[in-house]
Amino acid sequence: MKSFIVIFLFLFQINQSWARELLLTDVVNKDINITASFDGAKIIIYGVVDPKLYKDSTLIINVMGPSSHLKIRKKENYAGIWIAGKDEIIFTDAPGYFASASNINNLESIDNSILEELNIGWDNLIINTNNDNNNLDDYKNLLKSYYQNRGLYQIATNIDVLGEVLFRAEFILPAITPTGVYNVKSFLLSNNGKLISSWSNNVKVSKEGLAEGLSDYSIEHPFLYGLLAALGAILAGYIGSEVFRRI
Repeated sequence: MKSFIVIFLFLFQINQSWARELLLTDVVNKDINITASFDGAKIIIYGVVDPKLYKDSTLIINVMGPSSHLKIRKKENYAGIWIAGKDEIIFTDAPGYFASASNINNLESIDNSILEELNIGWDNLIINTNNDNNNLDDYKNLLKSYYQNRGLYQIATNIDVLGEVLFRAEFILPAITPTGVYNVKSFLLSNNGKLISSWSNNVKVSKEGLAEGLSDYSIEHPFLYGLLAALGAILAGYIGSEVFRRI
């Protein structure tokens, strides 16, 4: 990792087009492949910030996964049992993954208007829906809880800074991370709430081999896929019971 930082800084110094940038970031692995044994991965971002600006600015990195179509329902209590209610809302372009990192503990000291303008933070994300609902914030919080329970929402990630010039941030993708293009946006904000510079990177998460074939088949033939999965589970259970019976 240290050698990578040295090379990154060296390239920054010799490349004139990069050197003019106040903020520069790059991703270690821009192509993440999901195989049958995939149990998660990491998005690692390295960057350089102008040292003259670092002390009087805030660095923020947002990672957003590919948009997804999600239906959210509130749970209602019927005779002491919590079940999904009738009221629902459909998010038509909800990010399939959301994470944020900063070099400060919280963003309360920053003017919220700039955070809203740049869609920084979960509360400032603009997510379209299929209808107008007065309780949109409630459903949005339910969506956040849904992501949190599955590791698809991370907000406590910190940015490691070295010498007020180099920085590194790490984001964890869970085993169930959705495929598609992940957008990494980096922002350098002044203490008085002005955007100094920004940078964008993309990471592609895709399936390969058997995992890709099974995923495509499940989408194209959902009924047959479910039937084969059920038959496979029954067969595996039968074989297992026979093995233990004979031991």
